[in-house]
Amino acid sequence: MKAPLYIIVDASGSMNEMGKIHLQRNLCRYAAQLRGIDQEKYADLDIRFYQWAQDVSEVTLQSDGDIPALNAEGSSNLCVLSDFLSQHLNDTGRARILILSDGNFPNSDIVSFQNQLDTLTDLIIRTVAVGADADLLKLKKISTNNTVYLSENIASAIDSTIFGSDEPLTAPASTAQILQSAQADTEEPEEDWDA
Repeated sequence: MKAPLYIIVDASGSMNEMGKIHLQRNLCRYAAQLRGIDQEKYADLDIRFYQWAQDVSEVTLQSDGDIPALNAEGSSNLCVLSDFLSQHLNDTGRARILILSDGNFPNSDIVSFQNQLDTLTDLIIRTVAVGADADLLKLKKISTNNTVYLSENIASAIDSTIFGSDEPLTAPASTAQILQSAQADTEEPEEDWDA
């Protein structure tokens, strides 16, 4: 990994509803255990946890490595988040961001957030929808590849953030090009079950 993975947890007041703040803590626990799950794949993974509402602050792990209880209050401010991202991108040259949120923020904030993102290069942002009432469309708009993951797909969201790219995919020029690049399929003889 060339850049740390920043997991940013929405700690606004709406996260107190329906146990969303507890779900976020468990999602962070999963992420914190990744090296133990697959040591080869995640050997040099550097994950940093932050909580975000009116400001962004680092979450300090407990002495046993567990995620502390998170407190949700206030409202989430996308302008503060974009300022945080700008600062960290300037420090490292690139940034990989995973945002856990219900997407409960004003549309006007999204427009200014997107405008700020347009000025940043080498930034990958993925979003995970937390809660049954999550606004998937808003979360999609703050992702750099216009996708949103459901919380049960946290593993895919993390892998996409770490190993993914926002480079546009190009379609092959022709069917022949697809066939040339495909690996030869070998057919195995069928077993005779009637014998």
